[in-house]
Amino acid sequence: MRRELALNDGDRVPGDNRLFDVIIVGAGAAGCVLASRLSESKDKSVLLIEAGPDAPPGQEHPQICDPFPLSLGNPKFRWSNLTGETGADRGDGTPRVSGPCLQGYGVGGSSNINGMLAYRGTPADFEEWQSLGALGWGWQDVLPYFNKLERDLDFSSSLHGDQGPIPIRRIAPADWAPFSKAMGAAASRRGYSMIEDCNADFRDGVSSSPMSSLPERRVSAPMAYLTKNVRSRPNLTILAGALVERLDVRGSRACGVIARTANGTQRLLSRETIVSCGGLQSPALLMRSGIGPADKLRALGIEVIQDLPGIGGNLRNKPKVDIAVHLRAASTQSPNQRGLGQNFLRYTSSVLDCSQHDMSIKFVNKTAWHPLGRRIGGITVCLHQPYSIGSVELASADPTVGPVIRFNVLSDPRDFERLVEGLRIGFDLLSDREVVKLCNEVFLPSGKIVARLNNPTRRSYFQACLLSSLMSSRVLRRAMLKRVTLDLDALLKDNEALRGIVRRHVGLGWHVCGTCKMGADADPMAVLNPQCRVRGVAGLRVVDASIYPTSAGEQGMHISVLMVAEKMADVIKAQWAEAEREST
Repeated sequence: MRRELALNDGDRVPGDNRLFDVIIVGAGAAGCVLASRLSESKDKSVLLIEAGPDAPPGQEHPQICDPFPLSLGNPKFRWSNLTGETGADRGDGTPRVSGPCLQGYGVGGSSNINGMLAYRGTPADFEEWQSLGALGWGWQDVLPYFNKLERDLDFSSSLHGDQGPIPIRRIAPADWAPFSKAMGAAASRRGYSMIEDCNADFRDGVSSSPMSSLPERRVSAPMAYLTKNVRSRPNLTILAGALVERLDVRGSRACGVIARTANGTQRLLSRETIVSCGGLQSPALLMRSGIGPADKLRALGIEVIQDLPGIGGNLRNKPKVDIAVHLRAASTQSPNQRGLGQNFLRYTSSVLDCSQHDMSIKFVNKTAWHPLGRRIGGITVCLHQPYSIGSVELASADPTVGPVIRFNVLSDPRDFERLVEGLRIGFDLLSDREVVKLCNEVFLPSGKIVARLNNPTRRSYFQACLLSSLMSSRVLRRAMLKRVTLDLDALLKDNEALRGIVRRHVGLGWHVCGTCKMGADADPMAVLNPQCRVRGVAGLRVVDASIYPTSAGEQGMHISVLMVAEKMADVIKAQWAEAEREST
């Protein structure tokens, strides 16, 4: 259902005269959920706008469909103008490194390139949100929406859903691949419990990694939520290849967007606008529209509509350290297990002033799609709840210029100390007698080589084949890895060496959040109220990972983003119903 609106002469853009009930900017995970759920209200017109391309059902790229994240290595599925600085100036030898931010581009966003791991986060995560002013976002408030989105293929209880669009599955411990199984057993011998279902039992322990995929294919957000039936709704319009330059804000009300489309620049009008561009792009769009820190906007010549100093602050990302293992041939992952997920260890660090269950170590039996990746396993030591906080700022009012992104990784010493401790635990597990039997060398991977080979091209495949063949020779392999091979026994006795590894090799998981956080009215840095409305601007909400006050989820936030969008869709529809009752 499309409604017409007569515009004033000063508002006209050729071909522009439609008024939508809702415009959703950004067709990532949250945007797909919102478009699907809100268009269930047949009397409401919904426009979903995405800068990147769309692939209707049945036309998805094979790399996106692949259950191992082939698409992650292909630059065509990522934003090209997002570059971030990882480090902070602390004078301790930690380098400041700039590099690309891996954020998905196109309808589906990062759900097209993620590892399909399906961690909910712990109840304490959401209780903390509520304590920080996000009322109505405690564990009992969000659990129904975790259940609503999922179709759990392994467990049936009040803690799981069985009718949702997202399949959740796990590899049973008996079927874990050899290296991952050995690492899990090594953790058990050190006293860690075996946890059947980490999304319902939140104790420390070893558990299968939940995955939001099927054995034979990815289930991205558009595959789950923008089905053929959903796309056929007359009240839903999907506009891909349209870059939103800024929000159309008149006075203190958002009235729509200004977008560059195939038909030129258009003004698209709406009664309500929802920004769902993710933790990096949502704050940038708000700031380009005059909503954000007033002094910084004025410095770029942007008229200030609403001074909200918290926009772009509170940037959270999960630092990690990856360690690679060359596996013996008998310990490789079966070809029948095509996905990334196997198992992981959740544990509580000994660092003071940190939350419970704040760390995880992921055990990976296959690290890439090519022949070399099948012989390389590894571990990832990851912070569940980082305390280091970064920022997103505009470099220019030009929407084609990426923002200035500073992650300030390890700027909080608690993050640094926990990664050092995590490496020690990981190296102890790798030194276990049963694990050693399955492994050749343990080494530090080269990020540049990994990135080059992960691009799924014919050239990288043959390069990986050559390297895999060379590394099958013990003499050649040891020569090739000489400078990066790790002596675990020596490292376990050398705390400074462990600290050096963390300083030089810390990476990021690209689970960014927090830059438009929800909070209490008394919090000057809160951007949104608990209904995700932008403070001081009517008709405008933000719904994506940028609303998080703090992080959630061990090694991924995809499932919690879907939950947020499911919950907010119900909130919005309830408010529509209330407004309808009041008008009659």
